[in-house]
Amino acid sequence: MSRDELLKRIQTLAEENRQLARLPAKRQEDFNALTKLIRRIADNAPDMIWAKDMDNRYLFANRALCNRLLMCKSPEAVVGKNDVYFAELERANDQRHTFGEVCENSDEIVKAKKKAMRFMEDGLVRGQYLVLDVHKAPLLDEAGNMIGTVGCGRDITRERQIQKDLEESRASQQLLMETASDFSVFRLHVNPVRPRGLKVIFVSPSAKDIAGITQPQQLDQWFQVHPDDRKALRYAYVKGYTDFKFDHRFRIFHSVLAQWRWMHVIATCVKGPQDSYVNGIMFDITDQMKSNESLAAKGRELETRTDNLSEVNTALKVLLKKRDEDRKALEEKVLYNVKSLIRPYLNKMKRSGLDTKQKAYLEILESNLNEIVSPLSRKLSFDYLGFTPTEIKVATMVKQGKKAKEIARLLGISTRTVEGYRYAIRDRLGIKGKKMNLHTYLLSIR
Repeated sequence: MSRDELLKRIQTLAEENRQLARLPAKRQEDFNALTKLIRRIADNAPDMIWAKDMDNRYLFANRALCNRLLMCKSPEAVVGKNDVYFAELERANDQRHTFGEVCENSDEIVKAKKKAMRFMEDGLVRGQYLVLDVHKAPLLDEAGNMIGTVGCGRDITRERQIQKDLEESRASQQLLMETASDFSVFRLHVNPVRPRGLKVIFVSPSAKDIAGITQPQQLDQWFQVHPDDRKALRYAYVKGYTDFKFDHRFRIFHSVLAQWRWMHVIATCVKGPQDSYVNGIMFDITDQMKSNESLAAKGRELETRTDNLSEVNTALKVLLKKRDEDRKALEEKVLYNVKSLIRPYLNKMKRSGLDTKQKAYLEILESNLNEIVSPLSRKLSFDYLGFTPTEIKVATMVKQGKKAKEIARLLGISTRTVEGYRYAIRDRLGIKGKKMNLHTYLLSIR
C-alpha cells in the first residue's frame, strides 16, 4: 500500500471515529424527542394511562390519571409509589377516598393469568363517585418476560348513571305493564315486507282479564268481534295504516267471562330507520257504554215527558181560553140582562110618582145593582155595552185622547153631534151627571 493510500485510509477511519463519537449523542437526542412525544401523547389523551412494576409501583402515569384519580400535581411525582400511598395521603387530608377498596385486586389477577383483561372499578375520590372502565395487560421486556402491568381507564361515571336510570325506568315500566289491571298494553312489530303482517312483541298479562286474550302471541286470535261492529272496525283498521294511528271502540266476545264487552283500543305506529313498531293500549269501557246508553234512554224519556207536558200545556191553554170565553160570555149576558131587563123598569119606577120612602129604597136598589154590574162593565169592550158602531168609534177616539173638533173632522160630522155622542156614551156607562172625566174612565176599561 502506498503512502497516499495509507493516509487516505487513516483519514477515512478518523471520520468514521468522529461519526461514532457523535452517534450516542444523536441517539440520546432521538430518545429524548421520542420520550417527549410519548409524554405529550399520553398527557393529551382523555383516558387515564399508566404502567406498574411487579410490586404494583408506578413506572409511568399520564396527567389524566394524576388529575382525576391520584390527585397529585405532576406525573413525575407518581413514579415509585403505589395506589395505597395516594389513598392514605387523601384520607390524611380529611378527604373521602374509597376508590378500589371494594374491588378485586385487578393487578394481581392480570399477573396471575398473564393476559389482557377488562375490569369495572369504582369508589369515592374526594367525595365524588367515580366509575372507570379499566383495561389491563402484562408489561413484557424484549425477552418476553413480565416486568409489570400496563393499563388504561376511561371515566364512565355519567354513562353508568344514565344506564342505571334507564334500567330503573325500564324496570318501572315493566312492572307497570305487568301489574296493570285497568288496562292492557301491547307492542307489535311491523313486517317491512308485509306491512299488515304484525308480530306480537309484548302484551301485558292483564290482557286476559281485560279482553279475554288467552293466546297473546297469536294476534289473529285476540278478538272475536261483534257482527254489527266488523264493518266499522275494518274501515278503522285500513285507515290506521294510512294515518299510523288507530282509535276505535267495538264489541268483542270475552271468552273468560262468556259475554260481549265493549273495548276501546288506541295504537300508534312508530317508524324507525329499519323496523317499525305499533304501541297500543286497550280498555274495557263496557260500564261507560252502559252508562251512556242509560243517559241516552233517560234523555229520550225526558224528551217524551217534555213533549207530553207541552201537549198538556197546550190543552190547558185551550181550556183556559175556553174558560175565559165562557166567563166573558156569562159576564156579557149578565150585564146585558141588567141593562135590558132591569134598568128600563127602574127608570120607569123613577118616573111613576114614588113617595120619599119608596125613592130612597129605589136609590138603594139602583146603587147596589151598580155595585154588582160595575166590575163587569169595566171588563167588557164597547161593542158589548150596547154601543152603536158610531158610538164605538167616538168612544175609541176619546179614549185615545182626541178632542171633539178633531173627532168631528175625522168622522165628517159636526162638533155638536160629537158632543151628543159623548153624552150618550156617558149615559150608557152610567156616569151621566157624575164629575168623572170620560177619557179617564174609558182608559180604566180593559
